[in-house]
Amino acid sequence: MVNSFVQGLIDWLRSTYLDPALRIIKLRAAIWYLEGIKGARRLLILVCLLVFVITLIGAGLVVLPLALLLFMPWEPTTKAIVGVGIGALYLLVPAVALFSLLSEKRWMRITGATEVLRKLTD
Repeated sequence: MVNSFVQGLIDWLRSTYLDPALRIIKLRAAIWYLEGIKGARRLLILVCLLVFVITLIGAGLVVLPLALLLFMPWEPTTKAIVGVGIGALYLLVPAVALFSLLSEKRWMRITGATEVLRKLTD
């Protein structure tokens, strides 16, 4: 008799408190999972677009100066100055792009870490 009462009480507590709490936890886990998938998809699209654009820009940046240096009727010193200038651009432009892409603020915004920290502190 006492055993069936305790079993009924445990079943009632489980159905009243534990099952809804587990559903909420599962729902939140599913939401976090979907947000992670969405973020990974956005990141993949960004990387694909970045590779595409860099490939196009790289091809243009290689062919145009090469044609200038080979086919322009410049003196060798002028060609050397132009070649050094183009080489400097080849070093500076990717450096600026890397600093921009790898900035901590940008990554915090892209991954949504700022929002997570804001939600945790509220």
